[in-house]
Amino acid sequence: MNNNFKEMMVYYNERAKEYDEVYIGKGPAIPYPDACRNDVSKIKKMVSSFGKGHLIDIGCGTGFWLPYYSQNCSKITLIDQSEEMILECKERVDKLRLKNRCDFVQGDFFEVEFENCLFESVVTGFFISHITSELEQVFFAKLNKILKPNAQLMIIDSAWSSKREQYRKKEGIQKRVLNNGRIFTIYKRYFNGSDIEEILERHRFKLKSSYIGDVFLVIIGNKKERR
Repeated sequence: MNNNFKEMMVYYNERAKEYDEVYIGKGPAIPYPDACRNDVSKIKKMVSSFGKGHLIDIGCGTGFWLPYYSQNCSKITLIDQSEEMILECKERVDKLRLKNRCDFVQGDFFEVEFENCLFESVVTGFFISHITSELEQVFFAKLNKILKPNAQLMIIDSAWSSKREQYRKKEGIQKRVLNNGRIFTIYKRYFNGSDIEEILERHRFKLKSSYIGDVFLVIIGNKKERR
């Protein structure tokens, strides 16, 4: 684990209690609260119709999207490397009375062992934007092994837009500041519509629908059958 990745893990632990502020345009979000709220509102509608069977939420964070997809799933596995994020997510699960359907895994997705062909759907939020294109290959290779045939995939992440371009680089080491003023540096990349569609195609997923906002994006696909 390199030093920057270690710093990112500390950052997310420290930021857990204030993490959801990003969805209303606070914290590390670019200063367009109306655009943030608009994107979140549209994404919530798409998430509400997503999911089936046993779903895995990779990089679940605080479980912000859980209330919207949980009704569609029989079982949910929530995985995050941050201990504090998992604690926040557990609180949300308790409030939603979903404990009987949720399993928690605190750990690195790349290191945790799963059974092959276990999951029928997957949500990954703001995860692939923190890994390099090289690690992306490893991520999807593992994902394809643990997903059942024709499994559903939903990626929620940070959009590259003219608004974003005023404040961020499209890829690289970026500064983040907590509410208490503590400063961290993390690796981050942003995606436009063609970027994320190319990622799906590279890793054998068929695009079904998408929404690309000024701040956030969502893309839904299905795992392609091998011939």
